[in-house]
Amino acid sequence: MDVIITHTDLDGVASAALVVRGLGREPEKILFAQPHQLHAVLGKVRGGSKLYITDLGINPSTLAKVVDEVKRIVDSGGSVRWFDHHIWDDEWIRKVRDAGADLYVDTSTCAAGVVSRYFPVSGPGVDDLVSATCSIDLWVFNDWRGNFLARFVAYRKGSRWREEAVKKLSSFDGRLDDDTMRAAEEVIDKELKLYSKVAKEAELRECRGLKIAYYFKNNDEHATSYIGNLMLSRFDADIAVICKLKSISLRSKGFNVRELAKRLGGGGHPRASGAKMKPPLLKYLLAVIGIKGPLEKWCVSEVVKALLSMQLEGA
Repeated sequence: MDVIITHTDLDGVASAALVVRGLGREPEKILFAQPHQLHAVLGKVRGGSKLYITDLGINPSTLAKVVDEVKRIVDSGGSVRWFDHHIWDDEWIRKVRDAGADLYVDTSTCAAGVVSRYFPVSGPGVDDLVSATCSIDLWVFNDWRGNFLARFVAYRKGSRWREEAVKKLSSFDGRLDDDTMRAAEEVIDKELKLYSKVAKEAELRECRGLKIAYYFKNNDEHATSYIGNLMLSRFDADIAVICKLKSISLRSKGFNVRELAKRLGGGGHPRASGAKMKPPLLKYLLAVIGIKGPLEKWCVSEVVKALLSMQLEGA
């Protein structure tokens, strides 16, 4: 049984689409996950499956559980091929490979680029999809199609829509059809209102010479990287902190937020990272009913603590 586990953004969807194209058939399952959820999603994969993981790195806090699940799948007669472009510690690579996974880590491109290099996929549109995807995921913005494809993937919430997006992008030929453009335009209209809200509600905090812009993002608000970029520009900030109910996203143009995320049990890229958070119950419940201030303040305070520990250790 073919199973794909991938991230929820354009790079996750596009890299999964290239795996589908390389396989020449639709998998039995496509599962979507955030890095901190990977061990739990792996637990849903039946032993003996042929598993493909794309655009998902390791969170140190769940490494042992992920390794156990990979070993379970391989030992039961299955296989695991893992394609990623996040930064991995050497120990993580060793443990995942020792568990039996064929792991391909290449930080010079996006996950779609990793799949195109290390998996047998070819044909019209492959290079176009990689170019458009890397444009957005690597923050280089050198292919205009990426802006529209990212919005298309974010058009609706839920796995069913993302599965449809994987199917559509598996036959991408470099052109954006009317349905893709229509969906992207609707998302952009919503984003313009969101950006106005972010500009009004985001706040600024300083920590030993570093400017930290922060904002609490609701579940129905996507465009995390665009929000982060807006905050960095709006406040001339060094770090953008996007707080959510149970997780955090970090963005920067010059500060290594991956190291900051690792202090919080997460990981990612030097300029875009994240981590799972465990807020105090009362603050969490208040945020659920719309009183987000206490959780937002706690969230940024945790970031400041991690930042201070880095500075004390000279990291």
